[in-house]
Amino acid sequence: MILQNYIFKNILITSINVTIILLSMVWLVQSLRQIDLIIENGASLFDFIYISILPAPLWIMMIIPMSTLFSVLLIFNKFTNDKETLMFQLSGASIFQIIKPIFLVCILNFLIVTIINFYVIPKSYGEFKSKQFELRNNISHIFLREGVFNDLQKGLTILIDKRTSKFDLEGIFIYDTRNNKKEIDIFAKNGKILLSSSGPVFQLLNGSRRETDKNGSVINELSFKNYTINISKKQTDPEFRWLDANEKSIFQLLNENELNSKVEAHFRLAYPLLTFTLPLIAIIGFLSFKNLNRNLVYIISASLMIAFLIQILLVSARSFTINNPSIWFIFYLVPTIPILLSFLFVFFQSKISSSKFLAKNNVS
Repeated sequence: MILQNYIFKNILITSINVTIILLSMVWLVQSLRQIDLIIENGASLFDFIYISILPAPLWIMMIIPMSTLFSVLLIFNKFTNDKETLMFQLSGASIFQIIKPIFLVCILNFLIVTIINFYVIPKSYGEFKSKQFELRNNISHIFLREGVFNDLQKGLTILIDKRTSKFDLEGIFIYDTRNNKKEIDIFAKNGKILLSSSGPVFQLLNGSRRETDKNGSVINELSFKNYTINISKKQTDPEFRWLDANEKSIFQLLNENELNSKVEAHFRLAYPLLTFTLPLIAIIGFLSFKNLNRNLVYIISASLMIAFLIQILLVSARSFTINNPSIWFIFYLVPTIPILLSFLFVFFQSKISSSKFLAKNNVS
């Protein structure tokens, strides 16, 4: 019991630490992709942090199986170098007793990944895509650079002399050709950007507006103290966007008629099984060799190669299943077969150990 608690504690703590390290690395790389979106749209630091954290549950789901694999390799590498594996053997610990605490960590990780997969990812990723959509389709049309012709959309160009605050401007020129039959020039001393339900609008103060036809003839000209112009993109349905597969629950994906949705559902159902597959591959590698010190590099390399191969097969199963829907069960075979082989190995090794023990007793 003490031995099992010792192994369990080491594997669990190392797994958490590795998960945090890998998550930090992924977050750093992925957050860099959001910087352009934030800079171009003039969003706040809070928006950047918020939008970069929202996809984290998806990354955690993908990372946990690998982090557990790495933790098993790291801990048993340490045990081998410190001669602790030799002490386990001398104490009479069976293979099952060594694997049991690792299996308990796998069960815990499986539950965490399943909960994240079923409930957390659809909500967090849905919020992420909504926030991303909001930034691109609202704020992106109001972030204007000083002294530069800003093409907000086709036929609408704006030049500002000075920005006194995020939404207050001075020295404004607008060239509007969104109507093919006329051109509009607007000059204003001051202006303010307002956010409305229909999108961003300019409130212009103390200026003039000139309207000409395509031949250059002045149709209309006026001066104003207060004038408003809509600068949002014209969309048939500005609130509409396609939902990403990660925004949908597994039940929604299974109930849809699209083949891609069903394939994604089976992939997300099968992926948590890797929390068992990958760590068991690592520990079986350590238990397969008597002389661990000589074969340590081989064990670690082989475990990593097999683990990556299994993940590649699981991801590749998506394209295979789309072309051949009847083989959807391949998603479950890829992670399950190594698990079954691991249990068979434990069973036969236990039988061999029992036979040797009985043989020694009979000889004595």
